[in-house]
This record gives sequence, C-alpha cells and structure tokens, in this order.
Amino acid sequence: MTRSSKVVMIIAIVLTVAVMAGVIVWLAVRLNDESMRAEAARREVRNACESALYDSLDSVGEMENNLAKLMASDSAASDIVIAADIYKSAGAASEAVGRLPVDPQRYEGLRKFLNQVGDFAACYIRALGEGANTDEYESLVETVFDATADVHMTLSSAVGRVGAGDYSVLEAIDAEGAIDFCGDMAVEYPGMIYDGPFSDSTRPKTWRAADGKADISEEDAVRTAEEKLGMTDCTVTGLTSGDAELYQIEGNVRGNSAYASVMKKGGTIASAVVSGGTGMAELDEERATAHAVEHAAALGYGKLEPVWYEATEGTATVNLAPVQDGAVLYPDLVKIKVELTHGELMGVEAFSYCSDHRERTLPEARMTADSARTCVSPRLTVRSVRLAVIPKDGDEVFCYEAACTMRGLDYFVYVDAVTGRQVDVLRVIDGKTV
Repeated sequence: MTRSSKVVMIIAIVLTVAVMAGVIVWLAVRLNDESMRAEAARREVRNACESALYDSLDSVGEMENNLAKLMASDSAASDIVIAADIYKSAGAASEAVGRLPVDPQRYEGLRKFLNQVGDFAACYIRALGEGANTDEYESLVETVFDATADVHMTLSSAVGRVGAGDYSVLEAIDAEGAIDFCGDMAVEYPGMIYDGPFSDSTRPKTWRAADGKADISEEDAVRTAEEKLGMTDCTVTGLTSGDAELYQIEGNVRGNSAYASVMKKGGTIASAVVSGGTGMAELDEERATAHAVEHAAALGYGKLEPVWYEATEGTATVNLAPVQDGAVLYPDLVKIKVELTHGELMGVEAFSYCSDHRERTLPEARMTADSARTCVSPRLTVRSVRLAVIPKDGDEVFCYEAACTMRGLDYFVYVDAVTGRQVDVLRVIDGKTV
C-alpha cells in the first residue's frame, strides 16, 4: 500500500468515526429532548390538576364563608350582595371541578350540587329584588351551609394530603372521596337554566341503550375508545356496578390524559374527557357547533341538532338532541365539549342519551304553533316556537317550546301541544341558545 493510500484510508476512518460520533450525539440529544418533553407534559398535567383542585377549594371556601354571613344577616340589601357572591363562587367552583382530569360521571353529583347552590342564590336575589316572600329560601340557608361545609372539609383534606407530599392530586381525590362525595345530594330550587334547557334531568335512568344488546369484552371496550375517541395506551381501570355497567378506561389523546366510560352492554360511549390546555379561541359559534355535530355522529349517536351553546376559556359546550317528527327530544341530550382552536373533542357526556333515547310514538298536536303563542304571557316577546318533548315530574310531555324575551332576560315557556296548558317556564341564567 502506498503512502497516499494509507493517508486516504486514515482520513476515511477518521471521517467515519466522526460521523458515528455525531450520530450518537444527535441520538442522545434527541432522546434527551423527548424525555424532557415527556416530563414537561407530565408536569403540565400535574400542575393543571393541582390548580383545579386548589381553585375548587378556594371557591367552595368562599361559598361557605358567604353562606355563614347570609345566616347572620338581617338586611335585604346585604342579603342581595352576599347572595351575588355565593352565585359567583359556586360558578367558579363548578368550573374548577370540571377541569379535573376525572371521568365526568364521577363528579356529576358534586357539580350538580354546586350548580344548584348557584341557582339557589340567583333565585334568592330575584325574590329579594321583587319583594316576594323569602321564607322558603331562608329556611334552606342553614341546610345549604352545612352541605357546603362538608364539601369544603373534604376538599381541604385532599389538598392537605397533596401539600404534605403523601399523594398525587388524583390519589388524594380518591383517598378523600372528594369527587364522589356528594352522590345524590340535592337542594330544591325554583326552575332555572344553568346549562341549557333540561340538561340535568332527574328522570329515573332506564338505560335503554342496553336493551337487547350483548355484553362486550374489555378488549372490545378498549377498541371502541381507540377507534371513536382516538385514545392510545388504553388501560381498563374498573367496571362500575348499578343499573348500567360501564368500563372505565384511561389512556391518552393527542398526548394528553384521557378518560372514557363505555357501556358493557352494546359498547355505547357514555362519557369521555380529554385533559390539556386550550389555545387561542379562533372558532366562532357556527363552526364550533358544526364540529360538535360531527363529533356526535362519529361517536355513534346519529344525527343530532344543536339546542344550546356556551363558550368559556377557549372551549365550547354544545348540547345536542335528536329530532323526531319536528320535535326536539330533550330527554335524549348529548353534551359535546370542543376546544376553540381546531374544534378537537375535549369531552362528551351522553348519560341522558344512553338512558332515554328511543323512537317514540308522539301524540297528534291539537293546536298550531300560532295558537301556542297565544298561551304565552303578553308581557313576553316570542322569538320562536317549535315542538319539543320535555322531561316533567318523572314523565315526558309533548309541548310547544316558545323562546321568549322580556326586559332583556331570556325565557323558555312550554305549552302542552295537546291540552294547551302551560306546563313549565324556565329563565335563562347564563349561556345562550343556538
């Protein structure tokens, strides 16, 4: 071998070694970056969990404090101010609980209670402002205070466990029962809307989606979550008992933690939630609603129409319902939550749909929409009238729904389409119809 050949060979070896070293360094950096990103994602989820839990505690604490003031107050003017603070805190607590990456079915009782406390405060304000008899409200204040104090103590204990470093946020929640705590707790209050008409129906759950359906396996439930929700790394964490058995599934969607409940009979998705932050609100109501309708169809609920829309902090919640023979089927509601940057699915709650959806035999309307308008108070301005089936006192009523306004406030008036009798009046507290 000549001297020049040796030189070339040495140079080639050196270059090869240098390239391999570069590749090794690049791989090491790449792996380190991925590890750092994964850790950052975990830290983000953990911080979001802690923020939601602490915000829940603070807001419930404010509720408890103001309810204590309300019990001691003997001035209508002061009561209005205090009740307004209670209403605000209840809404903030409900929103914070909704940010916890927990299956919505688990916190349904707690959020219902918080919403009802807010509605109680709003109704009390209205009664005070109108000079109406407030005895029923005053008699409930102590009951509401005691229940709120119990919730506050439970959340405080969970926060204490996290602060001591004994548990993660979710472990502390489970240990204290902070989410499941409320169960069927409820406070009676006048008819008010806080999440769309009939979004919180208390009709007995029959779980019609399970009728005639065969049981599915855990593997089938996981496959459903993967195909319809785009979940990955799925794990079945449990099977609920009761009228409807639900597979509880944890996994990831778009790199964020996700949770789903799938019915054992038939495999219908009853609920799902995807954690993670939201970006810029770029979608308007029309486009966000269109995304929600598309998600509902992809999840297997069929063709649904929007009946309620509410946007907050980069997300929108759209209530959807089937329509049969021109009548909105309110007992069959599906709630879809989308983020407002790209319209990605953030959550679904379809318990009402799973329990009540079916083809109904509707009676013949014995009055026209124009006739229904005449059954509405002349003090109200009627914007629109449409047929609807609504839940009422454990049954269903075939009605005309009149969307109305008066003095800048929104109302829904329901008139029996067969008898012409007014069966319900709801006042809109927050949010808007589509």
